[in-house]
Amino acid sequence: MVKMAVVLLAVFSLIVAANAGYVSSNLKSQKTTQMMNTQTDFYANITFNVYEGEGCGCIPLRGVPINATSRDIEHHNTSGVTDDNGTCVLQLEYDKTYRVSIQAVDHESVLFDFVVLDNQAFSFHMKVIDTSSYHFSFIHMMLQKIVLAKKTFNVNLIV
Repeated sequence: MVKMAVVLLAVFSLIVAANAGYVSSNLKSQKTTQMMNTQTDFYANITFNVYEGEGCGCIPLRGVPINATSRDIEHHNTSGVTDDNGTCVLQLEYDKTYRVSIQAVDHESVLFDFVVLDNQAFSFHMKVIDTSSYHFSFIHMMLQKIVLAKKTFNVNLIV
């Protein structure tokens, strides 16, 4: 009877030890899976589409740099460049605020802040900088100064 009790106790101990080993192995596997998922689960794919023009006549802009800088305490910076379709995808952390800048050559710059909520897509129709209006306003300003100087000069001659 004592031998039977020792054998039963040994078998019971082996079952408990095997179960504990299985649970420990399963927990390690779960932790590894969680660590692998945290590397991808905390980031959202934010798609930026950059075009020139409006409506149906818009043209994708290729090679436009896009920079995203975290506005939160833990700074996370990332950048990319648009492809042939005018598209750039950046991976940004969920629940973080980012400042995004888009600067295409000969186009007005874009600067905006947003919070990453999920996989999001943004489309921008970049406005071409009109250099002729800059020259026109400069010429207009110079003409105003000449007229003002002329008025000032005429007043001094009269006195």
